[in-house]
Amino acid sequence: MQATPKEFSQQFPKVSIILTTYNREYFFTESIESLLEQDYPNLEIIISDDGSSDNTFNIACEYAQENPHIKVVQNAHTKGSAGNRNNGLDHASGELVMLLDDDDLLFKEAISQMINVYLSFDRHYGIIIANCTRSDDGFLSGQGISESREISFQEVLCGKLDGEFLTLFERKLLGQRRFNENLQRGNMGLLWLKLHKNRPCYYLHKPLKFYRIHAESLTQNLKYKPLEMVKNYEQDILLFYRDRLKYCPAHLAKLCATAALLYRQGGNRKKAFKKILQSLAIRPNLLAIQVFFCLFLPISCLPKLKIRQRVEK
Repeated sequence: MQATPKEFSQQFPKVSIILTTYNREYFFTESIESLLEQDYPNLEIIISDDGSSDNTFNIACEYAQENPHIKVVQNAHTKGSAGNRNNGLDHASGELVMLLDDDDLLFKEAISQMINVYLSFDRHYGIIIANCTRSDDGFLSGQGISESREISFQEVLCGKLDGEFLTLFERKLLGQRRFNENLQRGNMGLLWLKLHKNRPCYYLHKPLKFYRIHAESLTQNLKYKPLEMVKNYEQDILLFYRDRLKYCPAHLAKLCATAALLYRQGGNRKKAFKKILQSLAIRPNLLAIQVFFCLFLPISCLPKLKIRQRVEK
């Protein structure tokens, strides 16, 4: 007997994959192909284009004509990565959502394995994350955990997990919340913290995504904007100040010291000094002391933070 639509959605909850893109015609087709090769039967693929000037949008439309599960949307004006994700989210209709960049590649059973975890625990975990394989060295991109298990909010809050992970989450958790388009990359980590505070998370210790490292994917030297980056830190510190003060004051002090360094690199000594004092008041730490001495050095002598980020327009 054929399953009813309700029975089908119970067995295979609909997943909306939001693939954001901008001028990536060379990598883009491989990403789409990896989605079409998924062995999961209930997928919605939303391609959100941020006004590409190359052939990316046309390629996306060609795929959509051939596959009814693909929907292509384009921003009326360039929004940046956060706005592009928000545009995709506005068109999502699945029970669960996954966000991907246009150079990401999913392994064939990625969705089905994450859904298997979701259903095995009777939808108890609203957020499922898995690891990724780095393209440059073949190692796992996500660090700080080495077995499949539940992840506590405190672990994420206190920076125990680091690196790139693949995330699948219930759309209802998001509600009307969206990425902050005024922050660099919308501060994805900040949104995940908000979601995780209200819903348990499970980590699957398997690489299910190929995390591509290439010439365009790092902005450490190309687009290092400390005064833009520090906005993310300030929001993070402000929203979770009391939680971190309770569970991990040392990590909170480090975040404040890092913000101080970014202010100094951006030429704002006054704000840098205030963040140094805030950091030391929470807990004495070497980084804050080092940044204090940086106040008296020319900006050209300051080291850049080793923070990896994908290219933004």
